[in-house]
Amino acid sequence: MKWFYPEHHASHAPVWYVADGCVRPCPEVPGRAVSIARALAEAPGMEQAFLPAVDSWPAIRGAHDGGYLDYLRTIYDLWTGEFGACDVLPDTFVPPAIRGRVRRPVKPAAQAGFYAFDMAAPIGADTWQAALESATCACAAARAVYGEAAAAHAPGRAAYALCRPPGHHAGRDYCGGFCFLNNVAIAAEHLRLAGAARVAIFDVDYHHGNGTQDIFYARPDVLFVSLHAEPDTQYPYFWGHAEEIGEGAGEGYNVNFPLPRGCDASRWLDTVERALERIGRFEPEVLLVSLGVDTAAFDGVGDFRLGLDDFGTLGRRLASAGVPTAFVQEGGYNVQKIGAAVVAVLGAFESG
Repeated sequence: MKWFYPEHHASHAPVWYVADGCVRPCPEVPGRAVSIARALAEAPGMEQAFLPAVDSWPAIRGAHDGGYLDYLRTIYDLWTGEFGACDVLPDTFVPPAIRGRVRRPVKPAAQAGFYAFDMAAPIGADTWQAALESATCACAAARAVYGEAAAAHAPGRAAYALCRPPGHHAGRDYCGGFCFLNNVAIAAEHLRLAGAARVAIFDVDYHHGNGTQDIFYARPDVLFVSLHAEPDTQYPYFWGHAEEIGEGAGEGYNVNFPLPRGCDASRWLDTVERALERIGRFEPEVLLVSLGVDTAAFDGVGDFRLGLDDFGTLGRRLASAGVPTAFVQEGGYNVQKIGAAVVAVLGAFESG
């Protein structure tokens, strides 16, 4: 399996964020990706590929609002010009009741609250470039399993994008949850532009992929299916209920499987089967997997109870779908063990 790595990701290294009313050390650190890369380099059957010359911009513009992209590109310089050298984090947010009726403010501090939904996505000097490379990495993996670039490979082929920063909490016009550009949504847009009529996204991260849901909620061409912790009690709280099924032309193409806190592997894997059945009925040409491994019992952020063997079972079940598959890295915060969890999924997929 080919895997793609954004080698300049380490320049994005947020030190702190705000959660539950407290300033906390940021767990989304460069060491996460470094640990995965080391594990992949030692794993049989894994081949690191250099990022090809992929034009990801059409897909980025398809997934995200132009004003938001301009904000991500310019805000750090505006911010530091006003406040000095420090990361961008909002302290004031647009009230939901008026969000659609207000315009982007001029003041940098207000812009931060206009384009963010939480205080967990600090923007530093190199965040924009790191996010761009991460999105390009996802497009490269998607291209490796679809179209002319993948024509010589057999069905069931797969590729992996070691994306950092992650992406599934970034919506069309907002960042949050350590995410700035929605890598998997951009990869789906890249596939659609390349001619794929039906793309499925399967999000197995502990947290709901609210940004991905937001981007495709009214579209029938991209099926979004998510397993995640019950949003009444877990971040991101306001998205991910079972009754959220899409709207307009997209009704029926958004499928959420919220699971209780402390969910064990047996129930989680049973739900994977239900999700794959729904994906199978959609008959996608490509499957994109938002691969969060923060469902592990050893992760420290979530409270699901999966072990390494369970990640292997996930990989085999994904392989049994028989669909070209691109994996896009999302969460997982135990730096010492995240690489083993990722390799367990990918290795089982290859052998399964």
